[in-house]
Amino acid sequence: MRLRTAVLVLRLPLGRASRWRLRSLVTVLRAADAGAPTAVRAVANALDSLGPETVWRTWAEPPVAGPTRRRWASPLVTELLADSTPVPDALVDAAWRDWFDAHEARLWSLLRRWDRAATISESEKVRALSRLALGDDGGAVDARLLAEAAARFDHPIGERARARLLVLNDTEVIDLYCAAAPASPKATAFCVEHHLAPTDEVERAVFFVRTGQHEQYRALDPEGTLLALGYRGASTELRSALREVMTGLGGIDTLRVLAGQSSRQEDFASLDGQERAYLIQQLKEQGDWNRLWQFTLLMPLSAAVLTVRAFGAWQPSGEDDRHVFEALRAADPQAVNRCMSVLSGVSASSPAPPHTRIRLADLDERLRGVTGLDFAPDGTQLALVGAVGVGTEGDGPLPSGEPVAWAGIVDLGSGTLSRLHCDFTYPLDWVAHLGSDTMVVGEADPYADTDAVDMDYSHKAKIHYVDSGGVWALGWEADEICGLERIAGDRAFVVSAWVEDWDDDEHPALFIGGPGGSLVASGVLDDLEEDFEPAIVAVDPDGRLVAMVDVLEAAVVIDLGSSVVNELDDGSGTLENVPVPPAALSPSTFVSCSEAGDLKVWHEPLTSREPSMTIPAWSAATPPDTLAWSPALNRFVAVDFSDQPHLELLDVPPTRDAPMPDELVSERMALAGDIGVAPIARLSPKGDVLAVRVGGPLGLVDLYDLTTLTLRPFIARPMGQMSHQELTHVAAVLENPQLDRESRTTLTLLRACLKHRFRHDVGIRDAVGPAVAGGFEIELGEV
Repeated sequence: MRLRTAVLVLRLPLGRASRWRLRSLVTVLRAADAGAPTAVRAVANALDSLGPETVWRTWAEPPVAGPTRRRWASPLVTELLADSTPVPDALVDAAWRDWFDAHEARLWSLLRRWDRAATISESEKVRALSRLALGDDGGAVDARLLAEAAARFDHPIGERARARLLVLNDTEVIDLYCAAAPASPKATAFCVEHHLAPTDEVERAVFFVRTGQHEQYRALDPEGTLLALGYRGASTELRSALREVMTGLGGIDTLRVLAGQSSRQEDFASLDGQERAYLIQQLKEQGDWNRLWQFTLLMPLSAAVLTVRAFGAWQPSGEDDRHVFEALRAADPQAVNRCMSVLSGVSASSPAPPHTRIRLADLDERLRGVTGLDFAPDGTQLALVGAVGVGTEGDGPLPSGEPVAWAGIVDLGSGTLSRLHCDFTYPLDWVAHLGSDTMVVGEADPYADTDAVDMDYSHKAKIHYVDSGGVWALGWEADEICGLERIAGDRAFVVSAWVEDWDDDEHPALFIGGPGGSLVASGVLDDLEEDFEPAIVAVDPDGRLVAMVDVLEAAVVIDLGSSVVNELDDGSGTLENVPVPPAALSPSTFVSCSEAGDLKVWHEPLTSREPSMTIPAWSAATPPDTLAWSPALNRFVAVDFSDQPHLELLDVPPTRDAPMPDELVSERMALAGDIGVAPIARLSPKGDVLAVRVGGPLGLVDLYDLTTLTLRPFIARPMGQMSHQELTHVAAVLENPQLDRESRTTLTLLRACLKHRFRHDVGIRDAVGPAVAGGFEIELGEV
C-alpha cells in the first residue's frame, strides 16, 4: 500500500479492528521509521484517534519492526515521546526485551530516562532483571536467574548481577554460579578473585580441580577422598573433563579417584575403557611399571597385549610373572584383537565360530562326494560315507558290480583315517557311528537317481555293519531306508524303512539294532497309516524317544522303553502348517518346522495330546535346513543354507508357560565359504561341534567349534572381572581338537593370565566365586 493511500485510509471512520486500517497503520509506521515527515504527522494523528497503546503495540510487533534493532533510533521515538508524554507499557516491555538481547547505549539512555521496569504483562525474568538493571536493590531476584545473569560477561546486566551476588552472599546463588563457572574463563577468574566456591565439600573439591586451584584443593582434600566421591557421582562429560585437568594435578591416587573411595587392585577392573586408558597413560608417564604390571592382568586381553609393549627393558621380578609377561609380549596384537572380536561376536559381519576343514582327498585320493556323516558318541571321530571316484552323488558310476561308494571314520584329533572301506557296490546315503570304531551304513534309495539307465530296480536296500572285523550286510533288506540313527546303549541303533509283507504290500517299520548288527523289528509302527513315511528326524539325548515326521500326515514320538507311539497334535488343521522336517529333540522339548515357516514346539510330557505352541520365525521360502539340540549351549540351533548359509541360535521357551520370545532367532552367524548344493549339517552329541559337508567334487567337511559361543558373554570383559568359572569355560574350549590355531593361541594366552591371577587361590568343595584379585584367597563351598 502506498503511503498517501495509507494516510487517507487512516482518516476514514473505519472500525478499530478493520483490516484496511491495520494495513494502513503498518505502512505509515514503516515510513515514519524511515523519516518521512508526512508519515510522522500521520502517526501523531493516529495516536489521538487510535490511542497510544494500539499505535505503539503495533510498532513494537516483530512483523513491523523486523529483525533489526535500529528501530530505537526512529524519529517516532525521539519526536513523539517527549519528556511529558506517558510511555505506553507495550513500548517499555519491548525496549527491555531488546536491551537484554543486545544492549545499545541509545536504548539504555531511553530506559534510564523512562526509569520504568518491565510491566506485569512481561515475563518474571524480564521484570526481575529490569529492576536489577535500574538499581532496585530491594527487589528479590530468583537465585537461578541471578546466577545466570551474573555469568554474562557480554552485557551490563552481568556486572550488576555479580555485584548483587557479592552483596547478598547467598550460598544457593554462589553454588549455582560456581556450577557454571568452569565453562567460562572470565567466570572462573571472578570466582578465584573473590574466593567463591561451592558450599558442599565434595563439590568444592571438584570445583578446585576443574578451575586449576590446586593449592586450595590439596589443602581441602589431601588424600583424594572428596574428589573420588565427586568423580563417581559425576556425569560422563564431567568425568571426562576431570580426567583432563587431573593430568597436571599431581600428588593424588588416580585409581582411587577413578574407582571410588578405595584403591584396591581389583578396582581397576571396574573402570570403563576411557578411565583405564587414562590411568594406564598416567602410569606410563610416571614410569610406575611395577604398578602398571599389577593392573595389566586385570585388563581385557587385547589391552594387556598392547600395554606390555610399552614396558621397554623392564621386567617383573618373579619367575611366574616373567613367564606370563613374556607370553603377552610375544603375542601378535592384531591377531589377538581379531580373534577376540570373533569370539565375542562383536564383529560387524557376525562372524562364524572358529572352524577347521577336512579335505578328504588329502586322506585318500579316492574319497569324493560325501553323502552322509555322523559323530561318534564321544565326539572324537566322524563317520562318513560317499562316492568313489571324481564325481559327486548323482554323477558317479552306476551300480554294475564295481565299487561305487566308500565308508570311513576320521579321527578328529589326529586328522587321520582310522577306518576306510571302498568296496561298496551300491551308493550309500546313511551312516551312524556306534562308537569303538564301529558304524552302520545304509544304501541309498534305488529309485533316487532317475538318470541311471542301468539301475537294478529289483535290488533291495541293505544295512551294512562295519567294525574291526570287516564289513558285512545284515540279513535284512527294505524297499527304502527312511532313517538310521544311533540310540543310547551298547552300539545300539534304530532303522526306519519301507518294507514288504508276505503279500507284497509296503508298510512303515522301525527296527532296533545292537552289537554285532542284530536287528529286530519293533512293531511300534504297525498301527499307523500304511502311507505314513517313517522318516526319523530326531533322537533324544537319553536315547529313549525317537521322533518321526511325515511330510503330509503327522509328527509322532515313539517311546522305545514302553513301545508307546504318540501322534502329536499341531493344532493347525491345515496342510500348510503341519510339522515337516527338520526337527529336533531336547530332554524335554520337541521342535519341528512347518511349511509356512513356523516353529512347532511341544513340551513334555511328549506322550500327551497337548497341542503345540506355534512361533512365527521364518517365511515359507526360507525355513532352516537343520534343527538340533545343543547340550553345550543349552539351546536349539538351526542351520540355513538358503542364500548366505548361516547358523542360528534359537530362544525356544523352556516350558509351555514361559513367555513367547520377541524374536525366536536371537543371533545369526554366517558360515564360511561357498557351501554348494545339497549341503549336509550334523551336530555332535555334546552339541559342541557342527559338521557341514561343503558341496563340490573335492569332498570337504567344515567343523565349527560351538564351544566358543559359551565365551561370548565374558570374553571381551576385563580379565579382572573373570572368575574361576570363566577360567573353566576357557579350559573346556581348549580341549576341543577342532579349535582353529589362532583361537587356540589366543585362548591359551588368556588361560595363562587367569591361572596366574588365581595361582594362590584355594577352593574347597564346590566353591565357585567371583574374580579374586588379591594375592591369597580361600573360598569355602557348601559341604
